[in-house]
Parts: sequence; structure tokens; C-alpha cells
Amino acid sequence: MGTRHLLSLLEHQFEHRGCGVGPHCSFCGTFTGPFSEIEGLFTLLICIPCLEVRQAKPDTLLGLHDPGQPWEKWGCPINGCGQWFLGPWDLEGHTEAEHPGWTATYELLRPYPNQRQRVVYRPSAPPAS
Repeated sequence: MGTRHLLSLLEHQFEHRGCGVGPHCSFCGTFTGPFSEIEGLFTLLICIPCLEVRQAKPDTLLGLHDPGQPWEKWGCPINGCGQWFLGPWDLEGHTEAEHPGWTATYELLRPYPNQRQRVVYRPSAPPAS
């Protein structure tokens, strides 16, 4: 078997199997759809919950999530804060205590086994006089 034939065979396998990587959201990484496509320099897939957040008001923020961290995986997105917590629900209390102009809302978008959760930050309504 020649080198050219072997390369052609490998290219054919990678095209059809995708190296074991299926479609996933380019923003949160979930593998369960449905997905929309975002056209640009590259075509990206985005899940519906991420699309909703990105189409929200410009003053809406998403809580930071780093699943690669061993303990504190959820962070406050407000500039200059830098606080990280064990669970996303901790961000609600932190925001209420430390950032009076903001409200954080924990949302469980999908239960186990393919759990999906997020924290959405919105400016607080001014107190009624």
C-alpha cells in the first residue's frame, strides 16, 4: 500500500467520523442540540440557551465557568472582582453582598445526565422611593 493511498484512506476516515468529536456549542461546549449556525470568518455552532444570552440586552453578563478547575469552578464576571466559588448558586449571595448594583440569577437549564447550568447577571432595578 503506497503512502498516497494510506493518506487518502485516513482523510476519508477523518471526514466521516470527525475524529470522535461530534457537533457541539462553540460557546459552552454542550454536545446536545439543537444548534444554530453563526456565519462569519468561521461557521460556529451555538446552542439555544447561549444564543438567548447573546441576544439579550448588552448589559447582561454570564457567570464565568471553568470546568477544568479542581474546586472553584464558578467566577464573578464583574470587572475587578476576581472571586471564584464551588457552585454557581454561591454567586447569587456574593453578588447581593458585594455588588449592590447587580443581580445574579442561577438557572438550571437541563438536569442530569447532561446537566447544563448558568448564572445570568443583570443590573438591579433602582430602589423605589
